[in-house]
Amino acid sequence: MASGHRWNTAGDDFVALVTAQYRSGGVLHWPTAIAASAFVCGQMALMSRESSTAESGVIDSARVASLMHDGGVPTRTIWGYSTEIAKQAFGIDAEALPVYRAVVLSLGTRLLAGSYPALDVPLHLVPHETPANAGPRLRRSIHEIAERHGIHGDDIAFAMATATMKMIGSVQHLGVRDLTSLALQCYVAGSRFAPMAECVTDPAFDIAIPGPVASPVASLPGTVSDKEDEAAAAPVETASQAMADITQGGFGRRR
Repeated sequence: MASGHRWNTAGDDFVALVTAQYRSGGVLHWPTAIAASAFVCGQMALMSRESSTAESGVIDSARVASLMHDGGVPTRTIWGYSTEIAKQAFGIDAEALPVYRAVVLSLGTRLLAGSYPALDVPLHLVPHETPANAGPRLRRSIHEIAERHGIHGDDIAFAMATATMKMIGSVQHLGVRDLTSLALQCYVAGSRFAPMAECVTDPAFDIAIPGPVASPVASLPGTVSDKEDEAAAAPVETASQAMADITQGGFGRRR
């Protein structure tokens, strides 16, 4: 079975895993789920290329960078694969997206207080939980799903990238360019910061709810309830077809 097909089918299971894990009380904040998926994608790339890592701080690995961005064939890197999906499926040119080296520099050498990477995204797309929690929260289940699909190593990272782009395609009304930018930054953060062993608890996200009868769900940009979920998360057919063409086509395929 071609790797691209495995990325696509495993990606569906990864989407189901992430959205289930990040849904709380019938509510899902999509930017938080997308950031988590992207961060753990980068972390899977890190763990694929480095058998041992430091307990904290930045891991600057040429082997990891080769998988993330610096490989000889751009579309066989996580960054190139995802930006090509953004272009083919959503019409987003690479010039409208962040530059890899600039993201590396902007993230710096440490996570911010609360274990947040230094993300450059609009306020309404700021994750409500640090993406760094995605590692300890999801790693075990990710490896179980990967085992069922017969993928390992780099292919797990590509399947997670597929899942991330599928989720972006499901909520295009939130802004594909900004969501893709969020994902790209989280890919890099996950691939460069030492994996956490346990989740951290973030300070409460302070949301101003105007008026005593305002809906707490409606006050969260990018959040959907169970009732809204079917409409808000329905993939656009053309984007879904483009995703299938890309993941099962020639570019990015690993032998």
